[in-house]
Amino acid sequence: MELRNNSVVIKCHKCRHVLLNDLNIAHNKQLCDSKGCDNFDVKKFIYLHEDKIPSWIKRKVENEQWTKGKLHCENCGCKVGSFDFISGRKCDCGMAVLPPIHFVTSQVDIALPLIHLLNK
Repeated sequence: MELRNNSVVIKCHKCRHVLLNDLNIAHNKQLCDSKGCDNFDVKKFIYLHEDKIPSWIKRKVENEQWTKGKLHCENCGCKVGSFDFISGRKCDCGMAVLPPIHFVTSQVDIALPLIHLLNK
């Protein structure tokens, strides 16, 4: 993992190819106010804002006609996530709809800012 211009970079876990240059376009906070809802688990998934997705993801989504499909690393073909614009998956509490595009955290490497590492 590496830091580019103080932004967090996400890479394929298998080949280390850069998948996302800036984690700031991801949803990284709770989407609903229900304390009993744990469906939006940032430890398992990285949800992306659909209006700010990288061009390679946008091409994949457009090729699937904005329905649903899997996201694979452009370099090695490893599955790194998926998208689903049909189902409209909701939180367990039913209060919020989860973003349709996500990376699976076990399939990607996420860089922590250097300042965060030094403060530990």
